[in-house]
Amino acid sequence: MRMIRNLFPHPESSIRTKIMTEPIGFTGTGDPGTRAGTPVVGEKNPAFAAGLSLLFPGLGQVYNGETGKGVLVLFGVLAGLLVMLIPGIAVWLFGIYDAWATARRMNAGTVPFREARLVTVVLFMVVWAAGMLAFLTLLAFAAIAALTVAV
Repeated sequence: MRMIRNLFPHPESSIRTKIMTEPIGFTGTGDPGTRAGTPVVGEKNPAFAAGLSLLFPGLGQVYNGETGKGVLVLFGVLAGLLVMLIPGIAVWLFGIYDAWATARRMNAGTVPFREARLVTVVLFMVVWAAGMLAFLTLLAFAAIAALTVAV
């Protein structure tokens, strides 16, 4: 049974300061970074999250439950690669680091744990495939245009 915490206790309450200093939304002892006494929902594997982001830009964020950030990383990588090579690689490397760091912070309890749903991962992979198809199509058109320059 889940107990509801009284955020506005009686002024004479001896636990007032403890209640008011606990972060809302986290479970645990109230100290950031501790998970003592909490039921462990699951652990994120930081290396797996970084590996997913290395193979498929943005998928590490989706694995961490941050779908919006994953889509932004994907489109940032594709846009950066279309403009110039360096911005695309920079966004890709940021996505790898962010997926790793977020998984570590979720395991430490400093950010809320988020579950990744299979439907979200599948939909992201569909968006990823469509984005890569569009990117390769634009790249092919650019190559054709560069080779067919009138003399």
